[in-house]
Parts: sequence; structure tokens; C-alpha cells
Amino acid sequence: MNSKMRMLRVLLGASLASCLLLQQTSSAQSARSFLRTRGSAPQAPSTNSNCKTIRANSLQLFDPVAGVVTGPVTNGGILDGSLEDVINFSAGFVFTPDPTVLAYTTDLTITAQQGQLKLSPVTIQSVVTGHGSEWGHINPTASTGRFAGATGILSVVFKLVGDPSVGPWEAEITADICLAQ
Repeated sequence: MNSKMRMLRVLLGASLASCLLLQQTSSAQSARSFLRTRGSAPQAPSTNSNCKTIRANSLQLFDPVAGVVTGPVTNGGILDGSLEDVINFSAGFVFTPDPTVLAYTTDLTITAQQGQLKLSPVTIQSVVTGHGSEWGHINPTASTGRFAGATGILSVVFKLVGDPSVGPWEAEITADICLAQ
């Protein structure tokens, strides 16, 4: 097995683990409340007071000509704004051991009022249902404004609710962000 395939399996495993964690977290919440930031549940204190978990939602459309997914980000506080997720066609697509699921990378930007949050996540998606997820580390050097220097992870779980070629997709966004400022 070559190193690219090993790396892909590691990334897919991490994405699947993230999806399972999100599914367990959101399955205990109502459909309307899963998008809010964490409530009053007790949490372990963070060593960095600038760290927070943010939950948001988005209704996304796909432009098949440009290979770009776009949509508003709502109910996410500092992340409220717009999302643009550009498929990295030059990296190609990889079918997983499940022939109905493929993996690919994207360049994701959330443009909020106070700056841009950027990352390059790995996406896994069913070609049968259109459902999928993506997960990646925040890029502290590419992010701008309030998000400049931020670290952490962001994941998106999405399900098709429209036309398989263009959407829309309902998406749950979860970000664990440590702001530098």
C-alpha cells in the first residue's frame, strides 16, 4: 500500500470518527436546537479563554460548472456570514472501500463580519444519497481579521434535501476554535 493511500485511510478514519461524534452529540438534541452554541451544560475549563465551540447551520447550493458550494452561515454567532467551499479538482477523487462513497478535498472559507476563517478539509460523500461530511484544521496563517492566528478544527455534516446535481444541502457546522486575539 503506498503512502498516499495510507494517508487517505487515516484522513477518512478521522472524518468518520468526527461524524460519529457529531451524530452522537446532535442526536440527543432537537432538530431546531442542534444549531445553537453549547448551552449551560457544565464543561471543563479551558486553559485558553479564547477557545470556544460554535455550532451553526447552512443551506448550501452547488454550482457544478465552477465546482463551488455556497450558502449562508446562520445561528453561529461570530461565524454568521457566508460559506464558499471550492472543490479541489486537481487533487482528484478517491473511491473508498465502499464503492458508493468517495473522498475529495476542498478549500473552505467562511466569511463573517469580523474576518475570514479558512481551511482545506477532506470531504467524504455518498454518491447514492448525497449525504456526507467534511473535517479539517483551521489555517491560522490564511484566516483573516478576528480569525487571524486562530487554531482548531471545523466539521460540516450535510444531507441532501433537493436536486442531487445542485442541492440544496442542509448542513450542521461545528467548530472548535481558539482565537489568537
